[in-house]
Amino acid sequence: MFHRVKLLSALLLFCLLMSGCNGARETDAVAYVLAVGVDAAADNQLNVTYLIAIPRALGSGGESGGGEKVVEKVTVKAPSLVEAQTLLNASVGRAPNLSHVKIWVVGEKLARQGLANLIGPLTRFREFRGSMYLVVARGTAKEFIDMNNPELELLPSRWAEGVLGISSESGYYLSSQLHDFYVRLKEPGGAPCTVLAGINPDTGKDKPSAAPTLPDRAPGYLPGDIAREGGNPAALAGTAIFKGDKMIGMLTNVETRMLAILMGNFPKGFLTLADPRVPEQNVYLLMRLGSAPKIEVSLIDDVPEINIEVLIECELSSISSGTNYEADELWPEIEQQVSKAISLEMKNMLVKTQELEADVVNFGKYLRPKVKNYDEFSAIDWNRLYPQAKIHIKVDAKLRRTGLMYKTMPIRE
Repeated sequence: MFHRVKLLSALLLFCLLMSGCNGARETDAVAYVLAVGVDAAADNQLNVTYLIAIPRALGSGGESGGGEKVVEKVTVKAPSLVEAQTLLNASVGRAPNLSHVKIWVVGEKLARQGLANLIGPLTRFREFRGSMYLVVARGTAKEFIDMNNPELELLPSRWAEGVLGISSESGYYLSSQLHDFYVRLKEPGGAPCTVLAGINPDTGKDKPSAAPTLPDRAPGYLPGDIAREGGNPAALAGTAIFKGDKMIGMLTNVETRMLAILMGNFPKGFLTLADPRVPEQNVYLLMRLGSAPKIEVSLIDDVPEINIEVLIECELSSISSGTNYEADELWPEIEQQVSKAISLEMKNMLVKTQELEADVVNFGKYLRPKVKNYDEFSAIDWNRLYPQAKIHIKVDAKLRRTGLMYKTMPIRE
């Protein structure tokens, strides 16, 4: 009995000792970092910008647009991320905690130089999560963090988390997480990509990066070039394309939508087309993927052949010309117009990626089941073959609904 009491006492003491948080710190001793921006500096240095929450202001209900400041922005110049974090500790007087970082912003110059030295610490250090969003900013990451001033959110990090979470609403940008980028970086087929960010000058001037591909009326934009006034200067649009760890090009918002369709990540989006019968007028449609795209990849005499079949389902949203496209016999005209627009834009996007030698769609994964093992697939060297690939695109558009209007009637004089 005595031995049982001793054993029970030892177990209770062990539980008491193990239940404590030996490394815990009080809130007022921790600097909670919400976002980090990294830019290239002279002499192989980095400019690291930290967005730090102010718990006191958040607890008092401060607002980003006015009142008490809710975040502190600190930029540190250092040779590495770990040194920058150490120097941050010396300047803010608190222990930096990066386990709450929502988004990493990389400046364009650093992205073009290469992210190999950045991705390693991000994937290894225990405070960094693979679910963090990775963004490339046109210009500098510091400018993007400094100018990001959302009026509808208390914290800029909440804005970034929210806007990246609803990327599928339009397909004009695709959310990119650290883990996804790392996997693409290591696999033998496919090219890494991330979402593009920029600062809008709010001048209201139109500065498209690409002219519309008729019959589609929408021009292509990169972030910072959209004709807009007011609101948060920060904007997301398009895709940064990488070859290895180096950024080599960009896709516009329209090209990114084609990428989203081919990746099967396009729930819905609006489309503005030239009216088939009255070209100076427009037809507006809400479209979505009818099913996952069917992609077949084969290798014939060391030349890849890619066959793509896409089903697009549409709903009429508006008809400027007043033509009664609700009539069943006119549906094929709308369907052919949609098929033509998507086919042309998809072809242009794929040609651009072939010129950049970057398979951002990751067609290589459709070839893997046809080889015996990983080593055999690596020996194929898909990234070398992709620019030579013969790509065949078939887009089948179906008009499913005409909205809430049964028949378009002419306006009486």
